Amino acid sequence: MCIQISFKQATVQNLEEIVTMYRKSFKKLYEKYHDDTTSPYKEPKEVIENKLSLKNSYYFFIQQKKKNVGIIRILLDNKENTAKISPILILPEFQNQGLAQKSLIQIEKKFPDIKTWVLDTIKQEKKLVHLYLKAGYQIIDGKESRIQDGMNIIYFYKKV
Repeated sequence: MCIQISFKQATVQNLEEIVTMYRKSFKKLYEKYHDDTTSPYKEPKEVIENKLSLKNSYYFFIQQKKKNVGIIRILLDNKENTAKISPILILPEFQNQGLAQKSLIQIEKKFPDIKTWVLDTIKQEKKLVHLYLKAGYQIIDGKESRIQDGMNIIYFYKKV
């Protein structure tokens, strides 16, 4: 089955929908780790609004049949030809369909000048680690951050 997705750039006018999608998509991880400091689930609306207006920060709705099924945010560093993905989310009802992997691969084509892509995730979330490895990302050896007992962040990169 060929997964068809498209991207639509989000604006500050989409703030409420973005916040709602954050809450729905990151709720399970928040309930598992109860991370009040770094969880996107707890990210204040004002912080998301600020990220929407930052130079070189782009939010895109991930769409399937013109329906918003997820979000991917790209933070560009044009001097270094690097982009950070933070966050990528797929609404729970659309997960496990290959949409995140397809989105990771497709977003690279929207930014052909970017040569290095970076992202991070919770080390203990094997499904997420597998997703990024499957999409061609490599773990940066020796780079890890402890958030709390049982929750560490690992970092990935991909050269294109």
